[in-house]
Amino acid sequence: MTDVSVPKGATMKISRVEGDLRTDHGVHVEPEETIIAVTGQVRCEGDADFRGSLTCSGFSAERGKVRIEGDLRSAGKIEVEHGELRINGSLEGRSVDVDKALIVGADAKADDFDVGGLLEIGGSIIANKVDVGGSFKVKGTAEVDEIDVGGAVEIIGPLKGSKLDVGGQATIGGGEVSNDVDVGGKFESTKPLKFAKIDVGGLVTLVQGGHGGSIDVGGKFESNGNLTFESIDVGGMASIKGNGDGGEIDVGGMLTVSESLTLKEKLEIGGLARIGGALKLDSLEVGGVVEAELIIAQAEVEVGGRLKTAKGTKAASIKLGNRSKATGPLVAGIVKIGHDAKVDDIYAVQLELDHGAKAGNLYFKMGTIGPHAEVFGETLYTDQIEAAPNVRFAKPPSKVAELPNPPL
Repeated sequence: MTDVSVPKGATMKISRVEGDLRTDHGVHVEPEETIIAVTGQVRCEGDADFRGSLTCSGFSAERGKVRIEGDLRSAGKIEVEHGELRINGSLEGRSVDVDKALIVGADAKADDFDVGGLLEIGGSIIANKVDVGGSFKVKGTAEVDEIDVGGAVEIIGPLKGSKLDVGGQATIGGGEVSNDVDVGGKFESTKPLKFAKIDVGGLVTLVQGGHGGSIDVGGKFESNGNLTFESIDVGGMASIKGNGDGGEIDVGGMLTVSESLTLKEKLEIGGLARIGGALKLDSLEVGGVVEAELIIAQAEVEVGGRLKTAKGTKAASIKLGNRSKATGPLVAGIVKIGHDAKVDDIYAVQLELDHGAKAGNLYFKMGTIGPHAEVFGETLYTDQIEAAPNVRFAKPPSKVAELPNPPL
């Protein structure tokens, strides 16, 4: 074996080194053909320029900028201390550790990448783990099991991995993250995303929707396509442009769904829920306003402000708050209407209409109607009615053998 050294500022042509290659500051290494082949280690002190592809058993550099015009293939570790590495072609090594910046023009492959500042890949990347202190950019696809970045992530193509942990903001081209997406600020997926868990402090945008598990967002969540999920918990606003199909939703502010929403469990909204199509779920609790074409709940519906439907609301029980307003027929086993509320037709087994409430037609088995309530249509019942003496009926209540069929 014969080691080769390139002195400071020199230019040397090399075809093959049977041993180690050492370069001093400011050197230029040119291949006699296209590849510089080194059977041992390549060690660079300061700036170095390799004007072709480089193969070696290991690569290290210190205190400088190293540029490789072709590919870099290392059987072992690639390490740069207090410097940066720029490769015009592709990179392949066992592991990569760069203090400042690593820029690769084509594809990159290693078990793990650890970069203190910037990691930029012009093609695609394959790795078990990527750990970057600053920014991580990929123009192609990323097949990385774990990504941990302190600043920002931008992956143009799809991502396949188990964990994405970003301190600032992240944009990916869809794909699949089998475990956690954890982003401190803003997260965007430009293509459909399959996910297990999304936890973001600020804003989430799924440009073409997605399919997955839980979504927890501190600020705003938007899916611009159909979305299936297990749970959504958003502090501010949430929107789905398309159909939503999932387990449960809890939104502090406003929820909008352009088409239909189906939930296995509950929908809980602090402010406004606006559903363009049908809303089918187990239970509904809205502090402010809920609008839908149709609402079907297996258990209870509770609305504090306004309930508006085109075709009606059906549930095991319906409870409307004081001074609330409901548009569309209400169909339930138990219906309770707060004082001074205003509703349309009611179909119930058991009805409670509090004082000052106003209703259209009433159809029930047993009912209680409070003082100063007003009924604008007919009142039909099969068992019993208790009405205050000052209730205003458009038509006197009538006991019947059978009630009309509800509209839903």
